[in-house]
Amino acid sequence: MPAPDSVLFAGAAMLALAGLAACGSETAGTGSAPEIAPVECVTIPEGVYIFENGRFTATAAALKTPAPDRVIPAPTGWAGELQTALGGAGFPWIGVSIRQNVAALTGTAPSQYAREQGFATGKTAIESDPIGGEEVTLIADAIGTETGPRAPGEALVTLMNGAISLTACQQALTDTMQGQKIQFPTNVGDISPASYALVDAVAGIAMLCDEYPIEVGAHTDLRGSDEFNLVLSQKRADAVRQYLLERGVDTDQISAVGYGESRPLDTADTLAAFDRNARIEFKARRRP
Repeated sequence: MPAPDSVLFAGAAMLALAGLAACGSETAGTGSAPEIAPVECVTIPEGVYIFENGRFTATAAALKTPAPDRVIPAPTGWAGELQTALGGAGFPWIGVSIRQNVAALTGTAPSQYAREQGFATGKTAIESDPIGGEEVTLIADAIGTETGPRAPGEALVTLMNGAISLTACQQALTDTMQGQKIQFPTNVGDISPASYALVDAVAGIAMLCDEYPIEVGAHTDLRGSDEFNLVLSQKRADAVRQYLLERGVDTDQISAVGYGESRPLDTADTLAAFDRNARIEFKARRRP
């Protein structure tokens, strides 16, 4: 409860600092009341304020930062025109990032369904664009949702907006795979379709980092024989390399090595350990 001599003021858009006179008036008061200085008015956020001892104080509700606008400023050229068109088509939260021949659709979708629809629409728009369709050879998914997991191409966009170096390339590869896994059916070397967007992001990083060779290292868990796991890991490494090549990565840049079960991260006999050990790692290095 406010003190007896205080007043709660809600929903105000304009407040007079020198008194409660109407904004824009020359004086406050009427009749024989003495004149006071002109009233100065300022715009304040909507919220609840306490008027006490001649001044307004914002409550916690009034100090809340408003949610940022999801509409992304358009880039220039054909990508800017395309982004504007996407906004007009009902996707104002989609951004288009371009570097060299790699494009990424960015933004935060209000739902998973909107994310899928937005990426499909944006991808088709780029591929159909007279200029974009010629210049862009890979389109990565960097669209997230307000409550879902991070976008697979998030680290790729960070790389696109910065300087390309060995350190930056390795960081982008590491960040892309952080908490993410390339999925394979049990005891099979083929990549699961659910992981295509993740490997596309890796392909985009490799294409921007074309000065640095990248090793695809495949590892299995400790179940099964050493011989079987070594063969399985090599098949998986080869499958990832082949996918990257099909996306446009240079043949000489990517090598594939199957390590089998020889480099476990966790030697425990648990499902959690098995999940940690079965993985794909990417390592960038300088050319000899």
